[in-house]
Amino acid sequence: MKIEVLGTGCYKCIKLEALINDVLVELGKSSIEIVRVSDEHTIRRHMPLDEIPGLLIDGVLASTGELPTRETLIEWLSGVPMSGKIVD
Repeated sequence: MKIEVLGTGCYKCIKLEALINDVLVELGKSSIEIVRVSDEHTIRRHMPLDEIPGLLIDGVLASTGELPTRETLIEWLSGVPMSGKIVD
């Protein structure tokens, strides 16, 4: 599983990264690496900069602009394969 947090290092981006880390530990998947993508050009390939933070799970855009709930992250990161784009 590849997890990428798209953001420039704002409070919400850091909070999202910490929340994902907590959920991964809870799920017993603490060895999965979380990558923060701060390059604006790379972020723009997936979403507008004004919608950060963004979350990519295995290359699929899972969320933008807000922090998903812990319950939502547990569902997304529990190992159920994702198909297609989750956000509109």
